[in-house]
Amino acid sequence: MLGALLAAAVLVGVLLRDMGTGWLALPLAACVSLTVLALRPGRATAVALALVLCAAGIGFWRAAPIPRLAAPEPLVTAREFSGTVQDIPRRYPGHTRVTVALDTPVSALVVAQLPRDQRVAQGDVVVLTGRFLPRPSHTQPGAVGTVVVKRARVLGNEAPAWQRLRTRLVRGIVARIERAVPRPAGPFVAGVLTGDDGGMTETTVRAFRAAGFSHLTAVSGWNVTVVGAVVAVLTGRGRLPRRWVLLVNLGAVWAFAYLVGMEPSVTRAALMATLALLALWRGRPRDVVTALAWSAALMVLIQPAIRFHAGFQLSVASTAALVAIMPRVAGGPRWLALIATPLAAQLAATPLLLHHFGQYSLVAPVVNALVAPLIPAVMAGGVAVVLASLVHPVLADAAGILAWIPAQATVAVAEWCARIEWSSGLAPSLDRSAVVVVYLLLAVAYVLASWRWPRWGPARGASLPGTV
Repeated sequence: MLGALLAAAVLVGVLLRDMGTGWLALPLAACVSLTVLALRPGRATAVALALVLCAAGIGFWRAAPIPRLAAPEPLVTAREFSGTVQDIPRRYPGHTRVTVALDTPVSALVVAQLPRDQRVAQGDVVVLTGRFLPRPSHTQPGAVGTVVVKRARVLGNEAPAWQRLRTRLVRGIVARIERAVPRPAGPFVAGVLTGDDGGMTETTVRAFRAAGFSHLTAVSGWNVTVVGAVVAVLTGRGRLPRRWVLLVNLGAVWAFAYLVGMEPSVTRAALMATLALLALWRGRPRDVVTALAWSAALMVLIQPAIRFHAGFQLSVASTAALVAIMPRVAGGPRWLALIATPLAAQLAATPLLLHHFGQYSLVAPVVNALVAPLIPAVMAGGVAVVLASLVHPVLADAAGILAWIPAQATVAVAEWCARIEWSSGLAPSLDRSAVVVVYLLLAVAYVLASWRWPRWGPARGASLPGTV
């Protein structure tokens, strides 16, 4: 319990600093401390309070404002830019997005919007022709603006060996899957397994956005949970000692995180799984609330700017919803869990989606509940294709059928949703204060529901499946 409180205190300190309400910190801390000491006097309470206040102070200190960098004048007037690709390309309808560290005309970090069919890799040295727009980015807070690219040339690659190895592995996996699984299902299988959805057509990508399926190929904590659950089932039935089982699980989780490029959402999920595994190693019960709080707090403490990353925020919010809802439906009918899980995750993500993108999907909760059971089958089919291709192409084609059936069903649902004109659209964006208020209201509603209906309350010893 104290561990979760310390992590929560770090995050509260960060939030107070970001909301510009630091002047409330001292009177708020004094009131809370006096109230707690009055209710539970004693030395242990005083020590716990001191630790919590120190944790909040550390979070407040690490959340020092990140100055917004002004765009240098040479960037505004330039028409040609050169630099190095810093991250893994992500494809959207109409363009491919990468972060580029420029060295010409000036040294700066920018987001580049490339033509969608442009193939670049992490570490590529590129020359871009286009125009610079000094607008902020939700995906890269340190960028000074966006370069809308008309043409791009790749001069070489300066990535370290481990990044080049990852790129070769991903391209090999994608090629094997797309040979064995017909389009449009094949690129979707590759996207779920590796995060590289570059083979998906623009029509399919737009259909996925309309259905609220974009998160399926933007590899997230859900994929890490599926990997952990599958590995736990495979290793838990053998004769391996308990420690070796935990080590295999830990290795599989971080190997998957490395394969998909250590995205913030995946890193958070892998860190959460690591904390849960270490607790099991020490013989302590699993506490997913503490694991989630500390994984988020540690990432913010190590890299404070990550708290502004839309992927990190969405991952934490969705996982918190799963942590809250899963123990309550674990003992009920399976259909209830299949409906409640994606509905809770979608509800938790909606305020952030409106804040960052002003985008909504009315059918997303329902259709996500329909396809959620298919995603583990898609991932398992993709792995089977890759392994079978190492033996013989005929076996890979046979395994491709297993991957094609659930993947094609998911694509069909997305295309059906895209034909419903009112199913999705754009809405006014929520500002940061409104997002905080909405989440506070959701938290209060959850606490009141737990108090009003005791059977709804936390189940003892319950934990989120897949975090082993």
